[in-house]
Amino acid sequence: MNAGADILDERARRRRVVVGALVIVALVGALVTSLIPVRKANVAAEPAALVDPARVRQPAVVGRFYPADPQQLTRDIDGFLAEVPAAPLAGLRALVVPHAGYGYSGPVAAFAYRQLEGRAVDTVYVLAPSHHVPFAGVSIPDVDAYRTPLGLCRLGPEASALRALSPFTTLPEAHASEHALEVQLPFLQRVVGEFELVPLVFGKVDPRAVAVVLAPRLGPRSIVIASSDLSHYHPYATAQQLDQATTKAIERLDVRAVAEGEACGMLPILTVIHLAERLGWKAKVLDLRNSGDTTGAKDRVVGYAAIAFYEAK
Repeated sequence: MNAGADILDERARRRRVVVGALVIVALVGALVTSLIPVRKANVAAEPAALVDPARVRQPAVVGRFYPADPQQLTRDIDGFLAEVPAAPLAGLRALVVPHAGYGYSGPVAAFAYRQLEGRAVDTVYVLAPSHHVPFAGVSIPDVDAYRTPLGLCRLGPEASALRALSPFTTLPEAHASEHALEVQLPFLQRVVGEFELVPLVFGKVDPRAVAVVLAPRLGPRSIVIASSDLSHYHPYATAQQLDQATTKAIERLDVRAVAEGEACGMLPILTVIHLAERLGWKAKVLDLRNSGDTTGAKDRVVGYAAIAFYEAK
């Protein structure tokens, strides 16, 4: 009897140890999960009947600059963001973000978009250069939304209001195949969720004049994104020197020096610098690399920077 009781006691003891271990594993898992930033859900959960396809700007570079499959796109973006340490800046107002294919510039873009996690954002102004169509002014498309594999980014009433003002205009062909604005949207959908989009594609325009119009319209829950790569197709070491000079000039808010650089989104960047001068913002480089760092090919590289603008205290 005693031997049998001992066996039963030993089995009971082992069960208690196993149960205790499982409880500990569950608690640790819950703790780890609580420390991982919660990404936003996709924003396109709406009946197709409520969306007029003719009023939606369809994606032009999906499957080339970023994945067409929503699940793969989500995994890629979340993977980039997971590699960036959380270091939120107080008073964030604007970001400079690269716009190459995600395999090239996604790791750098993540440094910028990590800054938006957990922030209350209602309106996002995306300022992008026109790579394909020359024109005068800043074009805002006459559409209701942009579509990505993660859903719809709806334009807010601010977009319509700006179209009535100078130097803004509407030129559909400026948006039809432009990647610089489009590639920002999936990142925004993951970190912000729902927001009102104001898509601005820049032709030839005075960036100071654009800043004058935008400055009084930026509320505390507005964010400005200037979409730009830096130097193009130099050897690795040359690109490093050029891009360091450009980013230091941006940090100094040095309009003339930035204008002498090679940033393809120079006018969006200069607009943000003029906004910074008017509204008392400072600039801080979050990450600076080039395609040689992200892909390993260093003979002809493109430069990428993530830069934050924040309210000076």
